[in-house]
Amino acid sequence: MSMDRIEDRLAVADVVHAYAEGVDDGDCARVASLFAPDCVFRAFAGPKGEARGIAEVEKLLDRLLTTFRMTSHHVSNSRIAFDGADRAAATTALHAWHRFVEERPDGLLWGRYVDTFVRIDGSWLFAERELRIAGESEFPFAWIPMR
Repeated sequence: MSMDRIEDRLAVADVVHAYAEGVDDGDCARVASLFAPDCVFRAFAGPKGEARGIAEVEKLLDRLLTTFRMTSHHVSNSRIAFDGADRAAATTALHAWHRFVEERPDGLLWGRYVDTFVRIDGSWLFAERELRIAGESEFPFAWIPMR
């Protein structure tokens, strides 16, 4: 593996980690900036769970994150495969804890992010991101199941 490809792999992993950190910080604009202009983001099942374009990603994230007082997203086991110089596919395991604003039990998720990345002007960005859930506890909406 070339040094350039190792650097690309680390840069893609940094985007995955920056997403988790930004979500936990509640910084929707910073998280949305990790997406390509013509991106697709699928956070949960149904048409309200999908956003297209950076502005819509930020709106969807804001809608979601305002339901939580705190979150803690733990990502691991990333696998990254490159499809040419400026495209990559990745899967990353997720375990996430959510404390709701309303009084109710905390929500837990176990699943996987399935991502497509593109490099634009030297930066790796999400072209597509879909959250697929293997298990959950205490959430009031439908998730996209793991396949």
